[in-house]
Amino acid sequence: MHLFRKVVSIVFVVFAVSSISYCAYSYGTAETRVKELCGEIKPGMSISELRAFGLAKGLGPEPHNESGVNFMVERKTYGRYGCKIVIESGVVKGAQYDFAD
Repeated sequence: MHLFRKVVSIVFVVFAVSSISYCAYSYGTAETRVKELCGEIKPGMSISELRAFGLAKGLGPEPHNESGVNFMVERKTYGRYGCKIVIESGVVKGAQYDFAD
C-alpha cells in the first residue's frame, strides 16, 4: 500500500507541475503570439476566410456580424488576448491586437 500511495503522489505532483507550467507558458508568450496572429489578418479577407483562419489558429468565437466590430480571442488564454476586427459588408477592413484586462 505504501508503494501505491507513493506512485499516486508522484503522478499527481507531475500532473500539477505540468499544468501550471503549461498555463504559465501560455500566458507568458500570449502577447507576442497573438500580436503575430492579428498581423496575419489582412484587410480584404472575407468572413468565411476569417472563420477558417480562426479555427486553424485557435481563435474564437467566429465573427457573427457582417458589419461592425468583432472580437476574436485566443481560447488558450480564455479570452484575455485577442484581435479587434473591423468588418464592413462581410469584408475585413482592419484588425488590431486587443488585451482585456
